[in-house]
Amino acid sequence: MDDINWKKPYQWLFLYAFALIGVGFVFASPMEILYGLEKIILSSDILITDYIELAGVGPAFVNVGLVVVITNLLMYVNKMPIKSGNIVTIGLMSGFAFFGKNIFNMWFILLGTYLFCALRREALSKYLLQSFWASSLGPLISSTFFHQGDITVKSVLISVCTGLIIGFVTPVLTGYTQRIQHGLNLYNGGFATGLMAMMLTPILKAFGYEFEPVSIWSTEYNLPFTAVLIITGLILIVMGIASDENAVKNYRNILKRPGNPADDFLILDGKGAVFINTGVNIIVSTVVLLLIGGDLNGPTIGGILTIAGFSVKGKHVRNILPVMIGIILSGLMRGDGAVYTPSAQLALLFGTTLAPVSGTYGALAGVAAGFIHSCVVLYAGAGYSGVNLYNNGFCGGLVSIVMHSMLSEFFKPKEYSEPSESMKPKKKPEEPLPDLSDLDLFE
Repeated sequence: MDDINWKKPYQWLFLYAFALIGVGFVFASPMEILYGLEKIILSSDILITDYIELAGVGPAFVNVGLVVVITNLLMYVNKMPIKSGNIVTIGLMSGFAFFGKNIFNMWFILLGTYLFCALRREALSKYLLQSFWASSLGPLISSTFFHQGDITVKSVLISVCTGLIIGFVTPVLTGYTQRIQHGLNLYNGGFATGLMAMMLTPILKAFGYEFEPVSIWSTEYNLPFTAVLIITGLILIVMGIASDENAVKNYRNILKRPGNPADDFLILDGKGAVFINTGVNIIVSTVVLLLIGGDLNGPTIGGILTIAGFSVKGKHVRNILPVMIGIILSGLMRGDGAVYTPSAQLALLFGTTLAPVSGTYGALAGVAAGFIHSCVVLYAGAGYSGVNLYNNGFCGGLVSIVMHSMLSEFFKPKEYSEPSESMKPKKKPEEPLPDLSDLDLFE
């Protein structure tokens, strides 16, 4: 591995993290940030806990930046080159650090994965990304550690043991769950952690632990966050066009891809096309959210950042829009404002985990998947009382398993894995044969 080349992308990842921290200090003083971070750490983090509403814009952004710094550092220390999976993980960690993941509740889970790797005598880098995904059960850690607002020896032991179990089991579990979803659910980590939550939460409830539903949701930041997201999207599009003369052409190729987890846009189509795809997805998801009367806040920005992360591997406007349309139709048909409730807004964004359904089996299948998902997501997580932040990923797994069993029987899946022309290996020109005409072969 080239010692310089693998390190270079980390400069941009750390710049992203420190920019988020810088935004936090623009909106709040150091003391306000410390007080806000304390509120974030001491909260239960159960869905839906909007850190912007809970602690303020400044502390929320600082928490996000610090979570990304920790994520970057752990990947860097373990000498992980930046690939599509790492970028997706950065999107997930930064997105969910706006509502549920914080600088406290991820460590016991990471330690559990470290113990798993030590026991197996394998490098932590092999399972580190899966461990980051498992931190979606951070609310389970926070809720047990600070049970009923107190810290006791019992609560600490329960919390630590719970985290260790999650971190120890999830890396292996994600490998099994990936196979049964047949690539139709992008949030495989959410499905795996949902299964873990379905087991651990009832056990804890049986021993007296309670997990009360939470609804902390801000509504007054649409204008500034709209401006930031639209400008960010436009900057990414311009960067993509400027960085690669084939970017627009390759982006058209991205739109042809089904979007299953094997579709690595970075390898197949190049960074220029990926920049364009990310920018377009940010703008489209922001506009669609606002059109249904949604709010731009911690959870919904988290959803948009998650879409941005998966723009490297899985999501493009052609396969996410049918799913969004299905979710909107479901809300409109149910009436009584069901289309713009907080749960519906999160489903609109995170429900795009089912983008491969429309990419693989067509737009109508995507609409059907979104419609079903929007109903399932309201109740499927009741068994774990909102402690799994990747609730849409768990529900997406259920929907994808059922839909694959039927769709695969009647429809031929769309496949397109050819790299863009500019990304194909260049053929070396053949050297001309030497001219032997002047030689006397019978001399």
